[in-house]
Amino acid sequence: MFKTKGIMAAIGISALLVLGAACGNGEVATTPTSDSDEQPASEGAPVSSQAVAPAPATVPSTTGKAAVEPSPVLSSSSGFSGSVPVAALAQGGSSDAGIWVTGQGTITLEPDLVLLNIGVETMADTVSIARGDAAKAMAAIVDAVKARGLEDTDIQTVSFNIWPRYEYPEVLVDGNRTRKQTLVGYTVSNTASIKLRDIDAVGEIIDDVTVAGGDSTRINGINFTIEDTSGYMEQLREDAVNDAIAKTEQFAELTGVSVGNLVFISETGGGSPVVQNFGAADGIMMAKVESTSISGGELELKLGVQAVFGIVQ
Repeated sequence: MFKTKGIMAAIGISALLVLGAACGNGEVATTPTSDSDEQPASEGAPVSSQAVAPAPATVPSTTGKAAVEPSPVLSSSSGFSGSVPVAALAQGGSSDAGIWVTGQGTITLEPDLVLLNIGVETMADTVSIARGDAAKAMAAIVDAVKARGLEDTDIQTVSFNIWPRYEYPEVLVDGNRTRKQTLVGYTVSNTASIKLRDIDAVGEIIDDVTVAGGDSTRINGINFTIEDTSGYMEQLREDAVNDAIAKTEQFAELTGVSVGNLVFISETGGGSPVVQNFGAADGIMMAKVESTSISGGELELKLGVQAVFGIVQ
């Protein structure tokens, strides 16, 4: 009898050890239940209005182990994806949540400054002669523009270059015709940018520069701009922000949501002058052979902002 009791006790201890090992491995023994065994949820239980991520569902398995369904994967148009619970997203908000807009402010002005790129280019058999000719021509041009009231600070050298000139005549070498590199002289170029504030006198100054520099004169470009834009920045920012707000309100009305707090704003443009798109003949045109006519037209100052507003459902 005592032997029988000892055997039963050993069997009981072995069963407890097996059950403990199963629990340690995360395995749960389950048995299928019928629909009649399911208990209805108790009435009167408090219900939270906050969105809560559903708990992982347990699915009966043919192996006798509980299979757990994975949490739903969230994705967005911005490329974000991951197994983040819905509750965490609702509480913290996603990185691209909100109404994203860009606003722009624009002011149209007449230019008050001309940047004229002028220069000389000379060629000679030697570097010394070519450089000397270029120096004389450039000095004459500088004197001509200073006679119009320009100061030394209004004249800035942009580039100065010296390079050899080659020709490639055909020669006969061992009965074969080939081309041989031959040094024929040197070229010197000197370019400068000058600031002209008298817009009406730009054409006359170009004529003076051409006469002073002679055939060595080069006019490389002309640019109309605003010398000081700081006085317009406040108005540009105000217009850009108002434009962004108007777009945000329209988006909210179209989508049936309410606009929340401003969560981000950034300036995307620095108010740089932009030349309006004129025809090719409107910028520089020849009215008469003896006089150069220059038209300044209009400029646009532009400044942009990017803003993000929250959404209130």
